[in-house]
Amino acid sequence: MNTILVQNISDLIRRSHHILLITDERIDGDTLGSTMGLFHVLTNAGKRVSVFSPKPLPETFRYLPMINIIQRNDAVLKQPTIDLAIVCDSSDGVFLPSALSKMFHKVPLISFDHHLTNPNYGTINVVEPTAASTADVVWRFVKAAGYTITPNAAQCLLTGIITDTQVFFSANTTNAAVKAAAELLKYGAKLPDIIRANYVNKTPNFLRIWGIALERLFPDDAFGGIATVVTQKDILDIGASAEECESIAGVISEFLNAVLDDTHDIIVVYRETNDGHVKGSARARTKNVAAVAERLYGGGGHKLAAGFKIMNARMQELPNHRWHVVRSTVDRIKKPAA
Repeated sequence: MNTILVQNISDLIRRSHHILLITDERIDGDTLGSTMGLFHVLTNAGKRVSVFSPKPLPETFRYLPMINIIQRNDAVLKQPTIDLAIVCDSSDGVFLPSALSKMFHKVPLISFDHHLTNPNYGTINVVEPTAASTADVVWRFVKAAGYTITPNAAQCLLTGIITDTQVFFSANTTNAAVKAAAELLKYGAKLPDIIRANYVNKTPNFLRIWGIALERLFPDDAFGGIATVVTQKDILDIGASAEECESIAGVISEFLNAVLDDTHDIIVVYRETNDGHVKGSARARTKNVAAVAERLYGGGGHKLAAGFKIMNARMQELPNHRWHVVRSTVDRIKKPAA
């Protein structure tokens, strides 16, 4: 990591009195792990730190040390003592202007990220597209800056690395990520707890949805790969909770990316949301799915893993067992004007 960059960030942190940490709005193990890892590092260094999340926290990550300190109320943003903000794992920063506009005054913003599509929206940007996870980037900064690593910080940072590499199974796994994990284990991180919470502890409803998704595999011309669909009807018929549904697209896409034969490079999972939109998760072995997701639906991510959201849309089955996206009339009218 660039020495001057590390020094500049360290100076900002040293001069700060009250730091605000912000998670991305797409809550996953990496944004929570990197954010909470920084929380433990900075509080251990004697800093006052508040943490804000724009979205509810999945129950999956309740094992993370002190995760209950994360606040959802906008009041946390309005504290006049905040003089520095740090956001982790936000590939586009789209939600940030709304959140930051509620702050008492404008403060410097540091962005830690590993997504190729990050437009460098921060005052200082630490964006490493070749890194396996944002937690990996944060770990390198923490080491370079000479901060003390507590077992709690190690547990959080290892969660980010493990979940974004699918326990070193996905193609984005790097030597640096494996080395970082080994170092964090030495600092007291507990790998079995992370694996149990994220990969083993699945509800029957979650597995039923998974079964439906596997049965629906079809060739997806839009991405040039294999895709599947989870509809709102599926979710209602099974009686699955929002918690059970939220991570399903990412989990299935990672699984299929791992087990499908070598003739299939791209995997896409579409999921209808209860508010009338379609969310998607795309994975690839060699091709740049972030570029495709951005071109088709304004999505983003990094080369081999991307997400997107299609507003005012639903999935429709075709006679040949394929599926396609159907946008609402309002959305189709608005689109050309944009």
